[in-house]
Amino acid sequence: MKYLTYSEATVYLSVTLTAMIFNILLCILLKILGSDEDRKSGGFRRLATVVLLGSILTCAAVYTRRVINPAIPRYVGLLMHLCSIGANILLTYYFAGYVESFFGTSGQNGGLLAKINKYIALGGAFSVIVCFAVMLPGVDMTEESITLPKVYHFIAGYGIEIYFLLFALVSFVRFGKTLDKRAFWTLIAGFAVTIAGIVLEKLSFIEITCNYPGAVLGLYLFYFGAETADYKKLIRTMNELKEAKEKADAANVAKSEFLANMSHEIRTPINAVLGMNEMIIRESSDPAIVRYARDVEGAGKNLLAIINDILDLSKIEAGRMELLEAPYRLSSVLNDVVNMISFRAKAKDLAFEVRVHRGIPDSLYGDEVRIRRIIVNVLSNAVKYTKKGKVSLDVREVRSGSKTDLVIEVSDTGIGIREEDIGKLFNRFDRLDMISNKTVEGTGLGLAITKGLLDLMGGNIRVKSTYGEGSVFTITIPQRIIDDEPIGNWQERYEETQREKEKHKEEFHAPNARILVVDDTTVNLIVVKSLLKRSEMTIDTAISGQEMLDMTGQTKYDIILLDQRMPQMDGIEALHRLRENTGGPNIDTPVICLTADAITGARERYIAEGFTDYLTKPIDGTELERMLVSYLPKEKVTL
Repeated sequence: MKYLTYSEATVYLSVTLTAMIFNILLCILLKILGSDEDRKSGGFRRLATVVLLGSILTCAAVYTRRVINPAIPRYVGLLMHLCSIGANILLTYYFAGYVESFFGTSGQNGGLLAKINKYIALGGAFSVIVCFAVMLPGVDMTEESITLPKVYHFIAGYGIEIYFLLFALVSFVRFGKTLDKRAFWTLIAGFAVTIAGIVLEKLSFIEITCNYPGAVLGLYLFYFGAETADYKKLIRTMNELKEAKEKADAANVAKSEFLANMSHEIRTPINAVLGMNEMIIRESSDPAIVRYARDVEGAGKNLLAIINDILDLSKIEAGRMELLEAPYRLSSVLNDVVNMISFRAKAKDLAFEVRVHRGIPDSLYGDEVRIRRIIVNVLSNAVKYTKKGKVSLDVREVRSGSKTDLVIEVSDTGIGIREEDIGKLFNRFDRLDMISNKTVEGTGLGLAITKGLLDLMGGNIRVKSTYGEGSVFTITIPQRIIDDEPIGNWQERYEETQREKEKHKEEFHAPNARILVVDDTTVNLIVVKSLLKRSEMTIDTAISGQEMLDMTGQTKYDIILLDQRMPQMDGIEALHRLRENTGGPNIDTPVICLTADAITGARERYIAEGFTDYLTKPIDGTELERMLVSYLPKEKVTL
């Protein structure tokens, strides 16, 4: 060991002394800001205090041990040297603790590991006392007699410190990805200078102490890069937002599950009501009874429309609504729209005017179902809020090559909308002017769904209104042209379609066909049998999955209609067990899923499970017949 003069020692400690001044300033700053609860960081303050203490002990060790001064006992130099080594251990221990506290992972690493770290640090500090007691008798002997034992120096001066540095590094690697770019690179720099100072000090490449200067520089990087109040507040806000998002996602999942269950529970009884009601319409010859049944049908379909509104809004909000685009006839859409709205307008003694530009192409490519829904929603809204006068539908186009923008204008002479309320018009569940509209029925979802669907299609909707006089809604929907043939006189096509609908005509006869209908609700079995009885098919029924398996093991069926939600054995399990019976007569029989599950993606999910096709409840008689025709053996069907 080389002895130094006071001037040489001062040069040796110059960087440390400078760093100590900056460390004191930082501690003062933390003390001043400590009254603000938002600016407190226990781990950082402890680290800054330990760095300052270590700097003081290092300077004291150099001046008392390496500078010849007969007035200072040699055991004091030995004690200061041992204390400075103990301070180095505490520096790395609190550095590792600060990293954990910064990421908030102290609890994640477990209580046992925290205790181990604490005992290692205490063991290193205790070894200072032991080493001093062992070496104290030889402090008045030669220079070498107060040189630390190599084993102790290796374990305390190298092993323990390296362990804590590695511990801090592993914590940063594990959790550093949660930081933003500013904090990440600032902490990287802070780590680098802190660890570099400690390593250079241990390797003794230079004749200037640099472990504490590196630590102080690291402290400033940590403080201004990640420990300032604004940043900590930002981190807390981000964590709160993340937690709120997780709660919102969980609530959204719960909402979707609730809607799926409610959809099933409501659709099942509606299936029975509408199915049996359709049989009354088909078979009754009493005009009054048919009229009553038509009213029941309208009310049931309105209830179903409300359910569909809620489900569609949920799909749009969750980003799961998908457009199902295909070629379609605009005249068919207009026929359906006019058919639905004219009865509502007539019931309120409103005139319903329809103007369709004759040159619009009839054959287009788009989502026919959603386009029909958009027009009906806006027209229904117009009829709902118009007490007298008229509602008008005007359809024209703006063509560009093989594409066209359908321009659909709906105007009314209703109550109108206040200018300040127009911005709220497309909010979900919002009912404007509740005093004037308290008797108006509806969920307040129609226009919100319309706006969501138009956004998906790349269209838009504009509103002009004069309060007390009426409103004009202008819808633009981009579509692709399939055929340039103009729509012409759409009313002639409409009247022809209406004449065909005057009397129900069954789609097919199949007296040699045999099907099996499986449903745990008896009334649903009655509905299906009633809807299909004119087809002359043989229709067997089963009320459980197990009964279906027993029947399909003995009898060959042309089609199986299988309910999904049944007790004990659901439709999916029953289907899988049917297909596993490779020697059974129905291994290849088409199986159509009957379900009230109308959530987006349900059809794809059931087909992926092995169903041939998918039919939702309430069952539409015409749709059921068309689906059966497509899967029955052709030789057994007479159209």
